[in-house]
Amino acid sequence: MRHSFAIAVAACFLSAGLLAGRGLGGSNSDDLAMHISTYTWRLHEGWFGGFSGIELSADGRQMVAISDRGMFVTGDFQRAGEAVTSVENVKAFPVLNTSGKFPAKAGLRDSEGLVLQKDGALTVSFEGKHRLNRFAMPGAKAQGMPWRKEFNQMKLNGGFEALAINNWGKIFAIPEQPIGDETIAQVFTLKKGQWEKTFTLPREKQFQPVGADFGPDGRLYLLERDFNGLGFRVQVRSFAIDRSTVSDEKLLLRKGIGSHDNLEGIAVWQDKLGRIRLTMISDDNFRLVQRTEIVEYALPQ
Repeated sequence: MRHSFAIAVAACFLSAGLLAGRGLGGSNSDDLAMHISTYTWRLHEGWFGGFSGIELSADGRQMVAISDRGMFVTGDFQRAGEAVTSVENVKAFPVLNTSGKFPAKAGLRDSEGLVLQKDGALTVSFEGKHRLNRFAMPGAKAQGMPWRKEFNQMKLNGGFEALAINNWGKIFAIPEQPIGDETIAQVFTLKKGQWEKTFTLPREKQFQPVGADFGPDGRLYLLERDFNGLGFRVQVRSFAIDRSTVSDEKLLLRKGIGSHDNLEGIAVWQDKLGRIRLTMISDDNFRLVQRTEIVEYALPQ
């Protein structure tokens, strides 16, 4: 997601330590998720940064991410114990359009949401010019996907940032800004070549859905972010999904300003101890005062 000058100003304060103190950082002692590690990823390449979506292999080692300047990035996580310590074998591929070209205008390559299908294909959502495309692999030419007239109501900077795919290969899409009622998040599902409004999730007005994933337990995990003019807050909720029925909402973590950077992508997997692991990545907006963070939490068994 592209942000305003206000975010850059707030980030300056955060980097100076004026807002990043423990008083404002805030950790909810009732969080179910336990913090494992935060790794600041740095790479001196012009394309590096702006990560808004991430997917991981079942063992949590192989990564594919997407940036909001139109790049697929793959790599392997290296860990010392449980903590991520580096990303190796990094490769970058441009997100091409349906003509096989890399758009010159940044607004035409604002890729935000990402899902990885079992056959290795990727589905990507875009803002600026709202659309969804399918890619056979990173670097492949885009293929058009179905559209729903209602999607035209999405705000310019409030389109599909949260995409997820369940264990049966069904794709779900959630707009960052609501279409209509601000107290609910609409969830659309691709069925037989058409998008259907499947169910809604309860939504707090200040928290925007920016990432989603289905875990190996079949639950839907939703990453939500808030920017209040001073900095970023983040929370993760999970839900039991049975076709069009939603139940058992759980707030897994909620972190205050200064705890993490602008987390926008989430991948959910199971570690060697049998725990559900939440891996998140931040969008640094290509600003020197922000960071690309890879943040991991684990849920108790």
